[in-house]
Amino acid sequence: MKLYLIRHGESTANYDNHHGNQYFTGQLDVSLTKEGVCSAQALKTYFEGIHIDHIYISDLTRTIQTYENGFDSAIPHTFSPLLRERSLGEFEGYPRETLRDNPVYSRYFEDPRYSDFRNSFTQRAPGGENYSDVLGRIDEFFKDVLDIKDEVVVIVAHQIWIRCCLYYLGVITEEELFDKHIENCDPILVDTENI
Repeated sequence: MKLYLIRHGESTANYDNHHGNQYFTGQLDVSLTKEGVCSAQALKTYFEGIHIDHIYISDLTRTIQTYENGFDSAIPHTFSPLLRERSLGEFEGYPRETLRDNPVYSRYFEDPRYSDFRNSFTQRAPGGENYSDVLGRIDEFFKDVLDIKDEVVVIVAHQIWIRCCLYYLGVITEEELFDKHIENCDPILVDTENI
């Protein structure tokens, strides 16, 4: 199977976090920017002449908009919460400084037993997920949702989900997992026959 992994186009949260208005996003449901829509539309050119058997899309707005702007709706497709970004629970939508100054949450920024919640297999934000939780969703997706008879599949998802998927498939190591940058709307092709 040829598997194309695509991170959604630039979202309003991506833009904000790169332009001084930083807050935790996770599964916060945000839209694409105009730039995000344009990069999603460019996917039509990228996939021109490639037969796609099925597209699987995270059920969050930014991935749905990427799909709607980048692909023909006649291609069989499925929206799934299993493809969502890693949840940051109670932190979603809040600036780091606001949470750090809150006595309820300060340990997540000062205590090493909690402070690695963004890049850990064991630590989580309160009410959120860690990398092991995301890997569990990926395992469920591959075992219960993905049709292994398909030859060419596109997955429109999120940075942490795609990192974990690449790790799950053995494409990247644990050392690479936490730092691998996934570009918006830049398809990553994985040929599962070679894994």
